[in-house]
Amino acid sequence: MKLEELRDFELTESQKMTRTMARDFARKEILPNVQNWEKNAEYPHDIVKKMGELGMLGIFVPEKYGGAELDHMSYGIICEEIAYADWVSASVISVQNSLVETGILNFGTEEQKQRYLVPLAKGEMQASSALTEPSGGTDLASLETTAKRDGDYYILNGQKTFCSHANYANVFFTLASIDRNLGRKGICAFLVDGTSPGITVNPLNMSTMKRGNLGHIFLDDVRVPKENLLGEEGLGMRVVGANLSMGRFSVASRCVGQAQACLDAALKYAPERKIFGQKESEFQMVKKMVADMVVSIEAARLMVYRLGRLLDSDVGRVTSIASMTKLFASEVATQAALNSIQIHGGYGFTEEFPVGRYLLEAKSLEVGEGNSQLHRDILADWAFGVRDY
Repeated sequence: MKLEELRDFELTESQKMTRTMARDFARKEILPNVQNWEKNAEYPHDIVKKMGELGMLGIFVPEKYGGAELDHMSYGIICEEIAYADWVSASVISVQNSLVETGILNFGTEEQKQRYLVPLAKGEMQASSALTEPSGGTDLASLETTAKRDGDYYILNGQKTFCSHANYANVFFTLASIDRNLGRKGICAFLVDGTSPGITVNPLNMSTMKRGNLGHIFLDDVRVPKENLLGEEGLGMRVVGANLSMGRFSVASRCVGQAQACLDAALKYAPERKIFGQKESEFQMVKKMVADMVVSIEAARLMVYRLGRLLDSDVGRVTSIASMTKLFASEVATQAALNSIQIHGGYGFTEEFPVGRYLLEAKSLEVGEGNSQLHRDILADWAFGVRDY
């Protein structure tokens, strides 16, 4: 019996159908094109449009707003399957669903839902999360971007960096402080239209992962209507915090997908390569690497499934479980990429095989949604009883 058949007892028929849909789309329409996109640094505009048509960009959005209205397990399955094929396409799903749309759903007005949520869910509009600043990414509460009230507007000034899909975003979900002396209590969440005067987006000069379209955003006296404030003044960190576990769940799911791609690449390559007249797959040390990958990936997947069920059961805040899952899955993905490169040898660094870029993509997910050091700190405090969720 295959591992996937053993896992199926945990999934509903609807979730199995979702997996089949996402897998077929990923393997048939995305995977065959990724290497060429990488070579030409092409952004998958057509794929983003199709993902919107399939409901992948409005997973939690109610049908009345044009969404698919699915559960968290289905979201994780979709993230895993798309990430198996392409890091960039999976990132679009993660950014659009985890923070931006869920923030609007939970804190937005009806007018904001009609103006932003409907086109975002349908894939007619694309979002970018503009949170990280040049002075630091993990410590959001110390942001330097300011928002000054001016009649019916807020005037935003500051910089954001490492903003995914920045050049193609119609709306930026961003944080700014109305009074930095208030610390977290002065931070507000805004929906900033991408065409607003005063916004400048410069691509970051990345040494790799160029297709992710990471941008550095300058906000120079950007006038944001007060109607674009998400929630109330001073609740920006609450808006972000309410979606942290979901964001980490989506990243962990993507890590499982990428780790599986690393394993499958190794399983395909090792039996075809001969060393000293023997198949590489017959060497004990190679078998050990493969066995370790199988065990760790399956463990990560089961942790992701558990987190998905917890999020669907509405048991309350699961911050520490989300940290544990994201930490483990991201490090599993990195180690799986390292093992797969080792099995491929020098060919692991060529464009002919994808495992070299898998490593850098996996490592980026160790940093995104809180780096490993942050999550270990959260988990240690949880273990010592300093925090109770």
